Amino acid sequence: MPLTVNETTMTRKSRIVALRLVLLTLRCMENWKHDVDDYDRAMILVAVAAITAERLLRIESSEDYSALNDPLPLGLIAKCNVSSIAAATGLNRETTRRKVDKLVELGLLVRIDGSITFAPGVVQEPSTKDLVRRQLDDIVRTANELLRDGVLDVRQPDKRVRQGSHRP
Repeated sequence: MPLTVNETTMTRKSRIVALRLVLLTLRCMENWKHDVDDYDRAMILVAVAAITAERLLRIESSEDYSALNDPLPLGLIAKCNVSSIAAATGLNRETTRRKVDKLVELGLLVRIDGSITFAPGVVQEPSTKDLVRRQLDDIVRTANELLRDGVLDVRQPDKRVRQGSHRP
């Protein structure tokens, strides 16, 4: 059964909902920042992950590459550069370049054929799996809190309830 948003309760408890989402965002950013100790660098890592691998969500054979244990073939990694990272993060281009250079120096990112991606093996490290697990735990915690608040329901959507994946 899908989670749905109870519009009436969400409106009535909108401040609580907003606070829970702010706290989730903060916890998720803290998780990303854990290994780089800098929010800008954390945002760059998030942007590189999204830019380089987002297409996996759209291809039919994504099951072949769904586990972090399996490195992605270079042909499936989308091109990513300083400009695209700067646009995705809202950082200025020069700050982005400096921070990317530092992440390359730290061994987290590499430049291959003019594109920026994660260094070989970084995604397969246990710390990456720990990060994903912490993120999931935070999402589950927030979803359970919103369920207790009555903002989320586990049921089929009807006229008064909109599915959570829908964006206006």
